[in-house]
Amino acid sequence: MKLRILLAGFLSLALFAWRPVAAQERAYLLGVISYGDSAQMIASEYEGLTSYLSRMLKRPVRVEGARNFDSFAQRAEKKRYHMMFVAPSAVLDANKSAGYLPVAKIPGLLSVSFMAPGRTNIAFPEDMKGKRIGFTGKDAMITKLAFAELTVLGIKEPEKYFSSIAYYNDVDGVLAGMQMNLIDIGVANSGLFNVWTNKGENMNLIHAGKGVPHLTFAVRGDLPESVRRAITEALLKAHQDKEAQEFLRFSNFPGFEPAKLADFDGLAKTLGIK
Repeated sequence: MKLRILLAGFLSLALFAWRPVAAQERAYLLGVISYGDSAQMIASEYEGLTSYLSRMLKRPVRVEGARNFDSFAQRAEKKRYHMMFVAPSAVLDANKSAGYLPVAKIPGLLSVSFMAPGRTNIAFPEDMKGKRIGFTGKDAMITKLAFAELTVLGIKEPEKYFSSIAYYNDVDGVLAGMQMNLIDIGVANSGLFNVWTNKGENMNLIHAGKGVPHLTFAVRGDLPESVRRAITEALLKAHQDKEAQEFLRFSNFPGFEPAKLADFDGLAKTLGIK
């Protein structure tokens, strides 16, 4: 009798322990680049979107952040994510390594901007010579676009052209570097120039690069076509849903528009992704 009770107890514990794991395995995983934010912060930021997608797909969707582009690429290569919402360069890398397919993107364009505090009197590209410059991560798309743009400007050896080159974890670090006089020139996406000046920062826009596609949503190419279609349709209707609207308002995004691989041909050529 005691043996039966013990066996029943062990079976109950095993079933209890299995349930969260099984639920976790059933969940779709959404990959993003978190720039070091905690898992709790990322989950909170994307809650409106993941809740909406979970409801539309009838399957839980949870978000996971990778600290930088390199760690994200390593996970994508192993097909860890069912879907991703990242800079288009990361989608192109994931397409090349693991067959991910873009399905939707934020309308509009991203571009790189070189800017400097007004007190530096740096206003033109030729004024940058010999100055201290700061970028986000070495592997970030905006940083790669910046170095491509420097080549266009005739600056083929940046390490010799600038007196120092610094890299920061995120754009907040770039802004802080300029504010604290650690760098003379900050590099970020063009939209931030308007954001920062609207917040009272006295900035000179030195140079802006050409526009490339905005943040992009991609899915694993080996997902059933019905699932890929359901994800795409849900994203294109996200602006009509109250939960998804919370995410869009927080991120200052208007919604999603359709995307296909050919939309990124120009970016792939610029970054040398084949």
